Amino acid sequence: MDIKEAYKVLGVSENATDNEIEKQYMIWVRRNHAYQNQPDPEKPFDIEAITTAYNIIKHHNEYGSNPSQEMKSFQGKFQHFFHYYKLHMVGFLVLVAILGSIIQSGINNYQEKKELASLPPESLSIMIYGDYFDPNNPSNSLSDNILAKFPTWERVTVNMNYAPTEVNDSIDATLQQKSAVTLVSDKSDIYLMDAKNFERLMNNEIFQPLEQIEPTLKDNIESENIIYAATTEDKSEHIYGIVLKDTSIFNGMPVNDAKKIAAKNLDAKNKTNAMKLILELAN
Repeated sequence: MDIKEAYKVLGVSENATDNEIEKQYMIWVRRNHAYQNQPDPEKPFDIEAITTAYNIIKHHNEYGSNPSQEMKSFQGKFQHFFHYYKLHMVGFLVLVAILGSIIQSGINNYQEKKELASLPPESLSIMIYGDYFDPNNPSNSLSDNILAKFPTWERVTVNMNYAPTEVNDSIDATLQQKSAVTLVSDKSDIYLMDAKNFERLMNNEIFQPLEQIEPTLKDNIESENIIYAATTEDKSEHIYGIVLKDTSIFNGMPVNDAKKIAAKNLDAKNKTNAMKLILELAN
């Protein structure tokens, strides 16, 4: 499958942005899940071909080549290259590539820092983790709803991390792996998730006991909304999660009725605001 055909199979234009490509692929994934629940398993589309097209486009955008064609012609190109060029040229080209990568990385970092510097200070960062939300729905409504509750806050960042609760096929497995990679580099202050994913992330020991920040937490929240847990290092139970009683922050977002739990990142920067939001949503 060449790159032009890959764009057609995925259903996006050749000028599509990375965000548009991700959204379109998630639409196909959701459609595939919908057909799995129907008595007639026959689908009017080939999800494997769509996944292949998605991977080809992603590879092409990152490396400028088609992985399938690249593998087929690699041996011939390898022999051709060394037939016409001397080995010292290889070192020169590698050096140029490394320098180019460093320069481009520096430019990207500078532009990113410049854009962030122009924004108001971040009051809170949140990660929505699980499969109880529509991955194609913009997260602006959630940010706006939170800012409406806390008018003095200037900016709330929302990161959407779609992670299937159950793995039914290779697509689900890929999405779970992708969500895990995203989680490793994420620095959000608060995680909002379903019960199953809370247990999964609890095992990774990335949450901080909430009573360490707010000692009177038990006095301000109903006992049935408090989740106690222990870690492998600390066998005594602490408050790691709070069940959201107020879910108005999700107004305008298509979410299911699954129980939603809030937990605080162990390395949260905005600890005070994180607890303010948790207390607000727990009552």
